[in-house]
Amino acid sequence: MKSRILIFLSALALIVLVAMQFIFVTDTYVTKQKQFDSRYGNLVKKGMAVFTSQDFNYDFDSVMYILDNLSLEYIYGSQDSLPGHPGELFLNSMAGYREPEIFLRDFMHKAGEEPDFTYHVQLNELYFLNLGFEKKVYPDSLLLPGAPQDALLAGSYTHERNFFRISYDIYIDFEDRNKMILNEMWLILSLSVFTLLLVFTVFYITLRSMLLQRRLSEMKTDFINNMTHELKTPLSTISVASSSLGKRSVIQEEKMVEELSQIIKKQNRHLSELIDRILDINIWERDQVRLKRQEIDAEKWIRELTQTFLLKQEGSGLDIDLEVDACPETIWMDEVHMSTTINNILSNAVKYGHSPCKIKVIVSGKNGFLEIAISDNGPGIRREELKHVFEKFYRGKESKERVIKGLGLGLYYVKQITEAHGGTLGAKSTPGKGAEFIIQIPIQNGDTAG
Repeated sequence: MKSRILIFLSALALIVLVAMQFIFVTDTYVTKQKQFDSRYGNLVKKGMAVFTSQDFNYDFDSVMYILDNLSLEYIYGSQDSLPGHPGELFLNSMAGYREPEIFLRDFMHKAGEEPDFTYHVQLNELYFLNLGFEKKVYPDSLLLPGAPQDALLAGSYTHERNFFRISYDIYIDFEDRNKMILNEMWLILSLSVFTLLLVFTVFYITLRSMLLQRRLSEMKTDFINNMTHELKTPLSTISVASSSLGKRSVIQEEKMVEELSQIIKKQNRHLSELIDRILDINIWERDQVRLKRQEIDAEKWIRELTQTFLLKQEGSGLDIDLEVDACPETIWMDEVHMSTTINNILSNAVKYGHSPCKIKVIVSGKNGFLEIAISDNGPGIRREELKHVFEKFYRGKESKERVIKGLGLGLYYVKQITEAHGGTLGAKSTPGKGAEFIIQIPIQNGDTAG
């Protein structure tokens, strides 16, 4: 429960951190936008002020002259013969006058700025005039397009001639505005992303470590419980047998004494094997075990090994189908350790296999390796458990549900010995159709020590 609370609080802190970073970056972006608008807005206004302060502008006077004549036609001419709405015609004429745009580009270049922008004219009002007569032409039912939303105001102007009065605004729209702002924020964005990635990485590693520690704790508890059970069984048997030997009635029965002695020896041997197995694993982890390789007749070794295992399981109905195909004549290996490895897999097949248990062993030589594939007819291994079966102390759900004895060290030992020989170990399974373990070890002696 405590770990869940810590995980929840850590996740909540991450969410808060992401929200704070988002707010910070957003506020910074808004601030940069205001700074951009202020900087370039002042620059274009200054440029337009310089442009309008020029004494003579013949091109502009020509545009005004044309618009004056157009206004006169609208006032005295036939409306049906005139081309389009006057507001649209006036706007197109003002927008077609590009002298301010050309001047602004040159002005900004001289100021050391090279931004891309577009030039826009927005019509505000248009009146026709004639000797005290005044008629509002725009705005009316026609709605002319305005400047883009983020465009900067360069200036507002009103001009009155003989036959019209016009009010309009000039806007400058910077096409790369957002890109330019983000370029200025690259350091802040980089640090924010780096910080979030770092925190997420630390959170992931911490969470993974917590889950691993939790799983190891559960495995440790399971191991201690199993070990206690495994040790108690022979100890209890030895205790009962020893107590019985102390009874006068038993002492007088020579056969009974012999049977009790055999029980004590057997249980004592079993107890010693359990302790030795645990000690062997600890010694192995300290890298103190060295393999004693020798040249072994591969086929003879595997046949004798399976036959001996069958004899030990006599009466259980066990059936081992041994198939030897292109097996190498000899192989360099530690016979004791490898025999124990194969016996461990065979023992697991008997423990978990259906009754009667059927085991298939296929031995072959492939690409310089001796391959031993051992499959059973058991319930198989769940996919989520398959990747953990070679971990120390790990015991699957099947072994717990069926209360199968074991310490979770057998397959771990198999993996260590196989890899010490320079080989590989794999497992595959289809639930309900048994499991298969495949051992591959080099045929030639690649290393004299494990």
